[in-house]
Amino acid sequence: MNKLIAALCCLLLFAPAQARELKPYAGGATPPLALRDLNGKPRNLADYRGRVVLVNFWASWCPPCRAEMPSMERLQQKLAGKPFTVLAVNMGESEEAVRTFLKEIPVSFPILMDKDGAALKRWKVFAFPTSFVVDPQGRIRYALFGPTEWDHPDPLGKITKLLP
Repeated sequence: MNKLIAALCCLLLFAPAQARELKPYAGGATPPLALRDLNGKPRNLADYRGRVVLVNFWASWCPPCRAEMPSMERLQQKLAGKPFTVLAVNMGESEEAVRTFLKEIPVSFPILMDKDGAALKRWKVFAFPTSFVVDPQGRIRYALFGPTEWDHPDPLGKITKLLP
C-alpha cells in the first residue's frame, strides 16, 4: 500500500460521514475505466453511456470508505429503475478481503477490482474514498475527496438533476 495514500486516508478518518457538498469537476476528460468485477465480468465505463454513474474508489481497510458504503447502497436503491449505476472500484485488495467485507456490508452494485492500481493512477486518485459523478454523456461533472452520505439532499439532488 502506498504510504502517501495510507496517510491521506488516515487524515480522512476524522472526517465525519455526513453529507458533504459535491464539487464541480474541472479536471478535464474522463479517463478510461475498464476492469473486471468481483465475479470476473468485464466492466467498461463506456458501456454505461446514457446513465449517470457514481465511480467510487475505496478500500475495505479505510474506515471512511466503510462508513459511506451503506449510503451508496441506499442511493442505488432510491434510484432503482432510473438510469443510474454505482461502480465501486476496490484498490488493490484480494478478492477474499473484498468478499469478507461484503459479508459485513452487503451491496447490490458492481465491485470492480483494480488489482495493479492502474485505474487509480489514470483517475489521479490520491485519497480514499474518492468519488466522481459521470453524466449520461460520459463526462465527469462532480468530484468528492472524502466520505459523504450519498442519499442526503445535496448529493442526491445533484445526481437526480443529471438523470436523462
